[in-house]
Amino acid sequence: MVIADVAVMPLRPYANEDQMYKVVDACIELVKESGMNYEIGAMSTTFEGEFDEVFELIKKMHKMPFELNCERVITVARVDEKAGGLSIENKLRNQR
Repeated sequence: MVIADVAVMPLRPYANEDQMYKVVDACIELVKESGMNYEIGAMSTTFEGEFDEVFELIKKMHKMPFELNCERVITVARVDEKAGGLSIENKLRNQR
């Protein structure tokens, strides 16, 4: 099990922030539909799953803005992996 923290930033063309957030919301919907455990934050979304499924979801999230007529997108992804597995709950247990 690995944890990924992903931020998708569609750059253009957008007339306003509402249009941009519609693209971000479409990326978050992919996470919700994945069936993986996830947490939505103010600047990124964190989810956990098996290595291959996590990277496949990152790829889908990165490509989604292009399906919505975006010309350019920047995706920042951080992946945390630990021998024996890792979960969001384990990682946050000392913070809750």
